[in-house]
Amino acid sequence: MARYAGVIARYGGLVALVRDQYEAWDAPYWNLPSGAVEEGETPGAGAVRELREESGLRAAEEDLALVWTTAVLVDGRVTSRSWNFVVEVQDPTFAIDDPDGTVTDARWFSVEDAVRQLSKLPYPPLSAPAVDHLTYGARRQEWTFTRAGEDWSW
Repeated sequence: MARYAGVIARYGGLVALVRDQYEAWDAPYWNLPSGAVEEGETPGAGAVRELREESGLRAAEEDLALVWTTAVLVDGRVTSRSWNFVVEVQDPTFAIDDPDGTVTDARWFSVEDAVRQLSKLPYPPLSAPAVDHLTYGARRQEWTFTRAGEDWSW
């Protein structure tokens, strides 16, 4: 099962987004800094590493607050799980060092603009929880998405 971690990095009321281009997507999209949790790594450690690699922003694992988890089911079995955190960063300076080469830009957005950008993501397990959290706060802590063909339900 694949494991992922993401971060809502905040600074002065703004939200950090990164411009991501995944092979499965038709174009680059603004996304939260996120990626695979490596073997032997905790979800928090993976989130801190992905935040640093994709944006250059730094946070300590103990400063992260878990805000939601996501499970993706395909054909009745869990194929991936993700942990998503929020953190207030002290230094707003971006410095992308993405070893995967999928991130091309990083910027600060108002919450409203971040919601607009994240709403465009073509992958509901990324977009729906992030938009919900930024719009309404911590309403739902566990999300489950089921994929049947090209259709999603949650």
